[in-house]
Amino acid sequence: MTSWRVGFWGMLMGSLLTVIGQGTARAAEWSIEPSMSVRGEYHSNLLLALEPQLSTYAYWISPAVRLIGATETLQVSSRLAFDYVEYYGERDAKIYNLHFPLSVRYRQDRSLWEFNGGLNRDNTLRSELIETGVVLTFAQRNLWSAGPSWTYNFTDRLSAQTAYQFNKAQYEEGSERLFLFDYEVHTASETLSYNARDTDTIRLTGLFTRFLLPDRGNSVADTYGAQLGGTHAFSERITLSASGGPRFITSRIDTRVGRLEDNTTVWVFNGVLAQKFERADLSVEIGRDVFPSGFGLLIQKDHLLVRASYQATDHLTFSVRGQASVINPVATDDIFTGGVRFREARFFYIDPHVRWHFDEYWALDAGYTYSRREIEGADRSGESHAVRLMVTYFPLKFSASH
Repeated sequence: MTSWRVGFWGMLMGSLLTVIGQGTARAAEWSIEPSMSVRGEYHSNLLLALEPQLSTYAYWISPAVRLIGATETLQVSSRLAFDYVEYYGERDAKIYNLHFPLSVRYRQDRSLWEFNGGLNRDNTLRSELIETGVVLTFAQRNLWSAGPSWTYNFTDRLSAQTAYQFNKAQYEEGSERLFLFDYEVHTASETLSYNARDTDTIRLTGLFTRFLLPDRGNSVADTYGAQLGGTHAFSERITLSASGGPRFITSRIDTRVGRLEDNTTVWVFNGVLAQKFERADLSVEIGRDVFPSGFGLLIQKDHLLVRASYQATDHLTFSVRGQASVINPVATDDIFTGGVRFREARFFYIDPHVRWHFDEYWALDAGYTYSRREIEGADRSGESHAVRLMVTYFPLKFSASH
């Protein structure tokens, strides 16, 4: 077993042992919430290809169970879920997804210890497309993550957070057939937060990130960055959060002529305006960030994201999510983008959704997604219309305290 897996499972088992120890030391509350979902989907262009495509149909069977435990100082939560998915039509495939997130929070007088991580096995069309805006291919990905952090409150207004984030992506039949590359990302950060007033918080963050691609010429990308941000509450219902700063990125790769290097600077930023109404929520986000990609390079994504939800009744909720993004590679040299110029891509989608919780044990979800992909220099675009319908059964919730 590789060292990173030993470390990951060591942190996981350590967290669970802590839970057991804390549960026996003081009163604890536990709950188990099982569920079972069955979903049907229709896609007019599953892969967002630029040429005409046949329709694709799919059905999902998704059992899941949510686990929650809490004491006066400790909180643990997880949601173990499994998906059996079968596609047929333009794409014939059977896939098996597994989701096992783990969140642990332990609070002391002045300290807050947290761990967020787990395993997420899914399809790149479901995960990386939304995150990076780039269509990779129809491939299964195992994403391991581990993110411990420690927050210390010096005073009621001043605190510091030390954090580390590890991610490892593995693609089935990756570089051999699909030209996808396994990668690792290590990020260490330090954040100082100061509550200037009850309505204003200022944050200063410094970070270092290493992006590793062993199977692509031992490629390495190191990122140093600083970010200044803050949050202002105009009222109890309206808040504005904004942050920004530089990322200094150095990329290195081994080639036949030796080790080559590329240096670039990217300014990242993020702003979110959120408003709560009596029965509705609305948020608008604009930003630029850098993401790792299975293509074997870092991706710069500029995006505009809108979210809205409206609770019509206690049992009926409407929501919509839409995004427009522009995607470019971070590296400037062709050798770092696979030997050919990575053309700018634009990705749009809008996703209205309705949930009807018509019974204590049953819920019905229906949604429609319009997606569009455009490539610089191409005279055609890839469009997709998708419709989904899902029924979820919630058995009795099990809970206990001692």
